[in-house]
Amino acid sequence: MNTKNIPALIMLLAGFIAAMTMIIKGRTTKDYLITLILVLVIFYIIGLIVKFILDKFIKMEDPNKQPEEKIETSESLEDIPIVEGETMEEGFETSDEEENLNIREE
Repeated sequence: MNTKNIPALIMLLAGFIAAMTMIIKGRTTKDYLITLILVLVIFYIIGLIVKFILDKFIKMEDPNKQPEEKIETSESLEDIPIVEGETMEEGFETSDEEENLNIREE
């Protein structure tokens, strides 16, 4: 789980709620800005704490999880079967119908 954005989301949500509340109550601009800055800083710190707790909780669950098996890709290009009509030395062989089409296009 990606917890990188949690502090910012909590901070912005709290800031939005605080801003709407202060607009509705009709606070002065100075009070509005001071309160908004305090709310943003406090809730950013709360978001960091929440992120830290979630990271610890997720890390605690990981040892119980079975590790996924890695798929080995040891098959080299030489082991891959060649497409029908293709040889390694000559490239693609063309059939008589394809040659006729090539001649007509020219």
